Amino acid sequence: MKYDDILSEALDRPITREEALLLFQESQKPVKYLRLFQTASIVREKECGKLFRLDGWMGNNSRCKVDPPCRYCRRAIPGQEMEKWEFGEDRVRKIAQAFKMTGTTTVEIGGGTDPDEAGSNVLKILKILREESLNVWVNVGPALDEGHIQEMKNLQVEAITSSFETMNPRVFQEIKPGDSLEKRIALANLIDQNAVPLISVLMVGLGESYQDRVDHLFYLNDLKHFYQLAVSWLRIFSGSPLESRIVPPTPIEAARTVAIARLIIRDKYINVSDPQQIQLWTMAGANRMVHAGASYHKRGGFSIGGNWVHPGIEHIDLGEGFEISSLLPITSRYIENAGMSVEPSIKDATDAFWRMKMTS
Repeated sequence: MKYDDILSEALDRPITREEALLLFQESQKPVKYLRLFQTASIVREKECGKLFRLDGWMGNNSRCKVDPPCRYCRRAIPGQEMEKWEFGEDRVRKIAQAFKMTGTTTVEIGGGTDPDEAGSNVLKILKILREESLNVWVNVGPALDEGHIQEMKNLQVEAITSSFETMNPRVFQEIKPGDSLEKRIALANLIDQNAVPLISVLMVGLGESYQDRVDHLFYLNDLKHFYQLAVSWLRIFSGSPLESRIVPPTPIEAARTVAIARLIIRDKYINVSDPQQIQLWTMAGANRMVHAGASYHKRGGFSIGGNWVHPGIEHIDLGEGFEISSLLPITSRYIENAGMSVEPSIKDATDAFWRMKMTS
């Protein structure tokens, strides 16, 4: 089948493995990937509607014990450590209220892979956030057992994450030498067997082949309770062990992967985390993002938004050196300009923010 024929067929049915591989091979030039993006956008609107969800982020509830650290991680840079933040009940409730002020309805609880503490830490936070009427999904790596999963299910967790990044065993071992692909696959299967929605990550540019990406996408899509794909792309920090050893991909390579994934998984969420490329992700068929909304951070510390300086960034001081930083006044506008919509609570909160800005 020819390239344009596959795109035409994809408007009405999921593409096959062979078609997905051909799209990866032939969509590298702008004239072709723009047609791919257009098709993916049409399929997203047809299968999912126009709502684009922007989730909050609340991380560092556990330290990562993967040793040695993943080679793309900041922990792999000499002198860098992952801080563990403390979350007492009153603190969590205060954070929850700040999230709701921004219009946020859903929060990711993220943390390092710590089999000793991550599960119990997450459960405490999850329980309080649910009492505060926030939706929650969890991402702490292969640090959960079946008891944790069942307790989270009872608390009506929206989803639990088991990320592979890559399913190529050789690449996984080279890039994540202290981690275990087998444990991550086992956790994904355990989540699926317990009928809990599953989120998983595919990271572009680790050294995987197009065939690896195709196999990865179809593996996830075959899981009964697969719920959301997160596509990330390798970025190399100064001082990283990967510096000068691997050429990172462009954002377009991640966007092509998003678009082809959309033609496979059709009606599920696709999430990309870089807010500064949000219009590209929207164009490629994504419909959900974390780190493009409101995030809990140490004031003045590392932020996923990087050095993005914009008058639309909202800061809510929570004391003790922490804040909620919200990109929602910016990112919601970008999404609406692309013809999509955000949740009503976010729309109301960001409209109020801009009115206040105009009168101050």
